[in-house]
Amino acid sequence: MINILVSDLNTHTVARLLRTSRGHLPAIRMITYRRAFRRLCVPAGSLIFTDFDLLSSFEMDAAGALAVAAEAQGVRVLNHPVRAQERYPLLRRLHRDGLNAVQVTRLDAGESPERFPVFLRLEDGCLAPDTGLLPDAAGFDAALAKLRARGKTLKRRIAVSFEAARDADGHFRKYGAFCIGGRIVPQHILRDTDWIVKSNRAHVTEATAAEELDFIRNNPHQAQLAEIFRRAGVDFGRIDYTLRDGQIVVFEINMNPTFPRFVGGNPAREERRGLILDRLRDAFQAIDSGPPGAPVRFAADRKSLMQVQRRRWGWVERQLMAARLGRRAKTGVTE
Repeated sequence: MINILVSDLNTHTVARLLRTSRGHLPAIRMITYRRAFRRLCVPAGSLIFTDFDLLSSFEMDAAGALAVAAEAQGVRVLNHPVRAQERYPLLRRLHRDGLNAVQVTRLDAGESPERFPVFLRLEDGCLAPDTGLLPDAAGFDAALAKLRARGKTLKRRIAVSFEAARDADGHFRKYGAFCIGGRIVPQHILRDTDWIVKSNRAHVTEATAAEELDFIRNNPHQAQLAEIFRRAGVDFGRIDYTLRDGQIVVFEINMNPTFPRFVGGNPAREERRGLILDRLRDAFQAIDSGPPGAPVRFAADRKSLMQVQRRRWGWVERQLMAARLGRRAKTGVTE
């Protein structure tokens, strides 16, 4: 069994994977963090952590306590909350290590970009950027002033240098590839004339469909991507990137990615979907824990647990949590 932990605000990605894969994958169970933190227990099976950008600091601590308890029990943990790097630290490290041209700076720390153009965005989530491409320091300062005038705070907002380039046909490209337990599974090549590439808005021709299929079959960036995931401490997710002068330019790693819809869609890309599904099946089977074992029980700091809910607990709920924590202490499960 494989357990995937998700925020209750973001269940649709895993739900669609399970729905459209139609039994081709090993047994996968989706569990919300809210349920896990309420029960201080998750069922037996490998554990995949996701959605860190939707968790508070208190929730991240509780997730870390669960991961530590699971590893102590011999459970395989993917995306350990203590080790996995999110967008800002990931991009900082890759640039520092000479593996990525993208520079990123925190706005709420008073940092100023060194490279232009840049765009401004929230550090978390997948919303569109706050700005277009800002060509220089004057444009950057003006954009900050406009954000403040609109009531936008600088907290957890970043400036990201734009390092993509158009291909020979005048399109910007975004490549996507999954990592599942260290295995790289290419997903797509998306093209758009706009610099923000969210979907395949360019017309799909026989040539572009063949190029994408070749990308998926041959997995040409496998070794480089595996090394990037390793440095990121990420075992499960999708990397979004492009190529500039033959070099990989990383945009982000999404730890709760959208998987292909394995039914329907453009017939020109049908063969691609079958290959992806087969490779995902093999990758998920490799991380499956096998026969059922004991549930993973854990305990986190009580004051932190009181903060993880989106509404205040009532008296009965507080007493139930105190009782659960008491039972954990008696059975040797520590914080």
